[in-house]
Amino acid sequence: MWARGVYTVQLGTFVLNLEIVVYILCGIAGVAGLWLKAKKGQMQAGFVSDAMNAVLLWIFIWKASLIIVDPATVLEDPRSFIYFSGGIVGGWLATLVSCGFLLYKGLRTNAGIKAVIVWLSVMLYGWITVWLSVQSLLADTSADVWKYVLSTAVSAFMFVIQIRSARGIEWKRLGANSVLAAAALAAILLVDYGGSSAELPAGAGMVEVGLNKGQQAPDFKLVALDGSEISLSDYRGKTVFVNFWASWCPPCKVEMPHMEKLYSAYRDQDVVVLSVNMTSTEKSGHNVSSFVEERGLTFPVVLDEKGTVMSQYRVRSFPTTFVVDSEGIIRDRMLGAVDFAGMERRLKDVLG
Repeated sequence: MWARGVYTVQLGTFVLNLEIVVYILCGIAGVAGLWLKAKKGQMQAGFVSDAMNAVLLWIFIWKASLIIVDPATVLEDPRSFIYFSGGIVGGWLATLVSCGFLLYKGLRTNAGIKAVIVWLSVMLYGWITVWLSVQSLLADTSADVWKYVLSTAVSAFMFVIQIRSARGIEWKRLGANSVLAAAALAAILLVDYGGSSAELPAGAGMVEVGLNKGQQAPDFKLVALDGSEISLSDYRGKTVFVNFWASWCPPCKVEMPHMEKLYSAYRDQDVVVLSVNMTSTEKSGHNVSSFVEERGLTFPVVLDEKGTVMSQYRVRSFPTTFVVDSEGIIRDRMLGAVDFAGMERRLKDVLG
């Protein structure tokens, strides 16, 4: 069985984070465009290898920028570099450094600022084309699919135009093409045409129970660490992050501080983290208590001692988190470790 999340693919019990793969493919698309221009004799062949180095530099800085964006996380657990990145801030930082690297390399070859900008635009449109293609594959609604397909077509068209352009392309033409493409992409991606997002039912009572977005989350009742019984339905009226985890799971250990941070920041806004420990996979129930105490977790932790809820929610990898809104409707599912910024982004989508 496989399932898709945001840049993740689940294969059996293994969750593959595709984010780096997607970004590398985006970069390779841009490099391929430059290779075609070099093949036509419109640029130096050496710049193609420089462009590939720029892609690798982008990936490195994007991951390493986590130490700047969230140093506490890195200091607490260096394994965070494996699962997290610098996010949007790190992405912009990586872009500035990589573009600066290409500009430096281009000017060193006496290619001229105009040629360097053309090369950068080829890289940009190649990157955007692949990224938008991936978004269309991951879209949840037909409206979103068409939105991303149309924007991919615009970007791909500009990509081809830039590849076919001669070395001495005029500034006015380059600028006009870029402005028109940016306006077209903005019109397609940013304007709400209605129905572009999934329509969710007004009340949970008439909603089919299931595990897909827009369905009512199956209810369950488990015993908490303190001996009390807790049901998912006890939190109706609140947004709930139902987090499945195990104490032996490395990404779970890295993710837990972020869960605690989310709970601490939003508990006064009717947001709950309901932590479901896969006790049936633990060597000892004592491991769970020790784990919670050592990390100072304050959100409710319940024990799935027989693996019933794990089976009910078809959890095959850890951690897995379902985001359930105040009506009991599933709004998102997260496979693998997610940092605070990623959780907060999904929460804001639910809260509006």
